[in-house]
Amino acid sequence: MKVRFKRVRTVLILLVVLAIGAFAALRVPAVQDWLFVQGVKRGMAVHADMMPAEGHLKVLLCGTSAPPPSMVRAKACTVVMAGTHVFVVDTGPGSANRLGLWRFPFERIEGVMLTHFHSDHIGDLGEFRMQGWVAGRTAPLPLYGPTGVEELAAGVNRTYAADAAYRAGEHELDAAAAELVAVPFGLADEAQRVKHDASAIIYDKDGLRITAFQVMHEPVYPAVGYRFDYKGRSVVISGDTAVSSNLVRAAKDADLLVHEGQSEAMRQTFAQALAEAGRTKLARVIGQVGNYHVTPVQAAEAANAAKVKLLVFNHMGPIAPDNWLLRQIFARGLADARPASGWTLGYDGMILDLPVGSKEIARRQAG
Repeated sequence: MKVRFKRVRTVLILLVVLAIGAFAALRVPAVQDWLFVQGVKRGMAVHADMMPAEGHLKVLLCGTSAPPPSMVRAKACTVVMAGTHVFVVDTGPGSANRLGLWRFPFERIEGVMLTHFHSDHIGDLGEFRMQGWVAGRTAPLPLYGPTGVEELAAGVNRTYAADAAYRAGEHELDAAAAELVAVPFGLADEAQRVKHDASAIIYDKDGLRITAFQVMHEPVYPAVGYRFDYKGRSVVISGDTAVSSNLVRAAKDADLLVHEGQSEAMRQTFAQALAEAGRTKLARVIGQVGNYHVTPVQAAEAANAAKVKLLVFNHMGPIAPDNWLLRQIFARGLADARPASGWTLGYDGMILDLPVGSKEIARRQAG
């Protein structure tokens, strides 16, 4: 017993000495610098999940919240990587920061596609414009969208003109490459507004076809969703929408449907609480949200009608389901509308990988 006690005491003394030595070493600038260099080297390496890959259709959720603030979610943003092509759908506030934390290669973005012009879908356009440019983009960034995108691109360029001039002078960058260049595809004809049933192929190259289609988000008009078809695999992004037969048509037999959802139970409670707190204007806004969004059950019904393999919720609200209780409320009724294996709640950093020549949809987390 005494021998064992002595051994334990010796080990404890050694641990204390080592701890003191390590603490002392950490106060030495050379040691601090060495540790910092090692951390920077590891931090700068781009993870394979953040890179496009031949034979894969990958989706990265970089913003899954509705407009109200969330501690763990950015606003609407989805990255689609098809082979070597990289596109971003919507650039909600906070989404560029999320991608930066995951060491995403902004310079690889071939274009940004907007579903509509609400602030929670366009708020980080300036950051996407700048981040890709300083990282090595050598040409203006294409900004795809329905009619109206021209004015938006011009406005953002004007807003960030001074920023571009500063950085171009400081870092010997081509200021022209900093700009957004609008790629309008229409879908805003007033004659189409009655049915909201128009669509257009807006990109077709290297086995990747991208189709924009109208959705019902009145009084917001135009508003669209996007379908990405790549060598037999398919992803559909709903954008913001009420119940839409055009979305069901566009999503027919898709592997993956990334769809918004707004909990009616949450919305009513949220609006009532705001009204009782005297915040009547915001209460009225929240009360009207249900007019141009869908409930989770309605999104599941759309996925069923389109025979989609997997439904992933994004743009969840009106309060993001960031804890167990909120997830239970948000998901009410889904168990009766669609099998549990056929839907999941998205989160910032969710990666969905659809290998070509397979039916697999692998799920991973960025980081």
